[in-house]
Amino acid sequence: MATQGRISTGCVTLDKLLHGGYGRGEVTLVYGEAATGKTTTIIQTAVSTAQMGLKTLYIDSDHSFTQQRFQQISAANPQGISQLIMVFLPETFSEQRQIVESLESYITPSLGLVVVDSISSLYRAEFSTSDSIFSLNRDLSRQVAYLDGLSSSHGLACVVTSQVHARLKPPAGDIEPVARRTLFHFPRTIIRLRNTPKSNVKECVLERFAGSEASRASCLVALGEKGLTDVSA
Repeated sequence: MATQGRISTGCVTLDKLLHGGYGRGEVTLVYGEAATGKTTTIIQTAVSTAQMGLKTLYIDSDHSFTQQRFQQISAANPQGISQLIMVFLPETFSEQRQIVESLESYITPSLGLVVVDSISSLYRAEFSTSDSIFSLNRDLSRQVAYLDGLSSSHGLACVVTSQVHARLKPPAGDIEPVARRTLFHFPRTIIRLRNTPKSNVKECVLERFAGSEASRASCLVALGEKGLTDVSA
């Protein structure tokens, strides 16, 4: 159960790391390599939000919100829960921007969560063919700024995920989010998901919390068919 002012992730262990869940009125960035559970994490949060009786606006830029995965996570009441989750499927970065900037029109008192998974995938796809990288970066910054303003104005939890790439600077071999400078500017909370030697166990590292650089507190969670659970569950 989320504490007041927070949206539960649906995972007790991760909620404890986040002091009750994702904060309302702020943007949270979740990033990590492939197969670390980014999409599972936010589908589970959308399901948890619905269980609280609140709606989710879910921008699925990766087209990774599958019915099979959703039903596995929401097994108790998939039909009822699906009515509280509105999914958008942009095909281009321009479409993603248009959807993000239209979200104000979907605001209702019952809206609790806004999700973009992933905010950088269509940006990355367009990066190699864009005539103006500056314009592309400005567009991404504008989208994140809009989400920040929307969440702050309406007391919403906003969670965005990002793909990663290898760092150009030391430490060698480490990774960072695509468009790190832009994506690290607005979120008040940043979580990195990491693989561990056990394929079904993931590490959640809290790099920033509620606007303050965190002491890199972390927790381990198990990634399974039903979503994220405590490793001892």
